[in-house]
Amino acid sequence: MYKQFALLLILTAGLLNPIQTGVNSMLREKLKTPILSSTISFLVGLTSLAILTLATCGRLLPETGTLDQIPWWAWCGGIMGAIGLTGNILLFPKLGGVLTVLFPMLGQIVMSVLIDSFGWFGTTAIPLDAGRITGLCLVIGGLLLYMGAKRSQNGKTGRVILCWSLGGILSGFTFAIQPVMNGRLAIEFSSSIQSAFISFLTSTAILVTLVLLIPSERRNIPLVRKTKGPWWLWTGGLIGAYYVASFALVTPMTGVGLVTLVGILGMISCGAIVDSHGWFGREAQKIRPLQYLGLALLLSGVVLIKVI
Repeated sequence: MYKQFALLLILTAGLLNPIQTGVNSMLREKLKTPILSSTISFLVGLTSLAILTLATCGRLLPETGTLDQIPWWAWCGGIMGAIGLTGNILLFPKLGGVLTVLFPMLGQIVMSVLIDSFGWFGTTAIPLDAGRITGLCLVIGGLLLYMGAKRSQNGKTGRVILCWSLGGILSGFTFAIQPVMNGRLAIEFSSSIQSAFISFLTSTAILVTLVLLIPSERRNIPLVRKTKGPWWLWTGGLIGAYYVASFALVTPMTGVGLVTLVGILGMISCGAIVDSHGWFGREAQKIRPLQYLGLALLLSGVVLIKVI
């Protein structure tokens, strides 16, 4: 029963992921800039994780005696997080809910396979066997089928999403690299929550610096106080904090493969709902049977990659 409840937390995190992207995208429209909206989101999430870290660890920062044992790259998870979140905010208005999940997910899976195959970042190498290659082919085939069905609804779709799809794949690379970096910090700190806080702290520091250094971003700071909108416009950071905290909590109990599958299932499901109902200022787009088939092939590929 406890395991089922833990997986329900992950499914909820996956379902909320497209919601977070949509909320942050609407905040971007209000603030006129993706960097400032990302900064606000991370500040809210950082505050939530600070409270959680104090409650679970009794202190925000780790003991200094462990710091010299940590490789330099392990501190870069916050950089990956800042790039990934800002990238999704840019992608959502161009690609919609499902494709903003699918393209980064494709990049995440490809980079995860590379990390596993070559043992990067100190991980244990996992050979690239026939099952994993088949899984990759199914993922790519499912994505192409979904895109093909979508293009038949709108002839301009293929031309519009070409460059943005590449950006989505590159953004997905960061989502694969960040957990490995944060995982190393979690081992050194003996706390996944504290490692997530450090990651958010790094991301927030980078984004705040960019906002202060870039004149166009700095001029938009007063818009934060003047912005009017629904209360949930400011909840993107809370969703992000829940996402990170739930994965940190559940992964040690169930393993990476099962958590990834459940999370992706939630992301794809909610992304389809966002598109079909036209939430967050998007035009409603009916999901066609071929698109559902593409999603099924894609999910099958993920199962092969993560389980076999």
